[in-house]
Amino acid sequence: MNLTDIPTFMHHFTGARWRWKHLHGSRLEQFQEQRARRIVTYTLRHAPFYRQHWTKEVQSPVENWRTLPTVDKQLMMDNFETFNTRGIRREEAMEVALRAERSRDFQPLLHGLTVGLSSGTSGHRGLFLASPMEQAGWAGTILARALHGIPRHRLRVAFFLRSNSNLYEQIGGLLIAFRYFDLMQPIAGAVAALNDFRPHIIVGPPSLLGFLAQERIRGKLHATPERLISVAEVLEPQERERIEAAFNAPVHQIYQCTEGLLAVSCARGSLHIQEDIVMLQFEPLPGSDERVMPIVTDLWRKTQPIIRYRLNDILQLDPAPCACGCSFRVIRAIEGRSDDIFYFESLSGGLRPFFPDTIRRMILLASPHIVDYQVIQERHGHIRIYLCAAPGIAFNTVAEAVKASTNEIVAQYDCRPAEISVEEGLLPLAPGTKRRRIRRVNP
Repeated sequence: MNLTDIPTFMHHFTGARWRWKHLHGSRLEQFQEQRARRIVTYTLRHAPFYRQHWTKEVQSPVENWRTLPTVDKQLMMDNFETFNTRGIRREEAMEVALRAERSRDFQPLLHGLTVGLSSGTSGHRGLFLASPMEQAGWAGTILARALHGIPRHRLRVAFFLRSNSNLYEQIGGLLIAFRYFDLMQPIAGAVAALNDFRPHIIVGPPSLLGFLAQERIRGKLHATPERLISVAEVLEPQERERIEAAFNAPVHQIYQCTEGLLAVSCARGSLHIQEDIVMLQFEPLPGSDERVMPIVTDLWRKTQPIIRYRLNDILQLDPAPCACGCSFRVIRAIEGRSDDIFYFESLSGGLRPFFPDTIRRMILLASPHIVDYQVIQERHGHIRIYLCAAPGIAFNTVAEAVKASTNEIVAQYDCRPAEISVEEGLLPLAPGTKRRRIRRVNP
């Protein structure tokens, strides 16, 4: 981090710690209102897309920001040059991002800005831009929230992701020794490096953490982290238990995407929405009383404003307050994506939705001998299931149990019997690709 960035870093670090302890109730609401109005005012002046998108439909956008027309990734990418406030063209940003992906050198900037590229699990890759001040602010905030206090010694943090970024490099050099591990490189080679680095914290997707857990059980990984942090993929309960048992350490989460830092686990493991960083509004998911989809307003970003941005993630909120004392709302579960809802034919006609969590339990409750799985739906009423059974367990026995469990649960929802195919082994996953165990493929 440059010396000129340190004041910004410290301002956001101390501010994030103070707000975590003191902002609640009407005080938090007032803070959100002030920040949102400030961001909307700035965006009206500097982002032509938003100015046109709002003023056609809403009078007084600043006062009525909570009901502004929503945006999504497609709108952002189609209008990228006028969506951001620096006039950066989509083509030049994409060129810088793709060059970094190919060369694995993520240091180059574009007009002084960091450029990032999402993994594109929804089928569309998103670009994000961040100024040096925004990077320093993000670094201060993430350290204040993820470290759960000021460390007594310099922490060693191992960070596994598909791509590095100047954004991530900002967090190294002050309170922590940061080492990036490239998921595009053979993971097996990282074990020796981890043994040498001896990290206090390991950050990575659950699929990577699961691999490291296996290596620890096999006696090849000797690192003993105090904590692991799951990012980028859905962390399933049974997977969390397996990783925690292997390392004898807690697994926490950071819920972040191109659209912002949305939630971070507290010291007690509850996944708190970062309500002083983003304002989340929620749309009920049709067919469910407890599931919602978030609409994100980032209260700080100016280079690429995120205001009333609709995500298609499926969340379950926890109505109970967290025992840690912070009043920021808690996400009980991140189920997956709304475009991964399966559909089966109802006996009364029409289609009935089956949410990812239902599919997940349908598979895992069938047999204790399932090590891993993938489920794909390519057409209504049909699913393809890929299974890995524990060593020494007859695969056919597990497969029949899964078929029986699937048919039983489908019948409980008054649907016609499903067409089920079960295959041994998992589909190959390209290096650096996010794992999606439950996926609907549109015909």
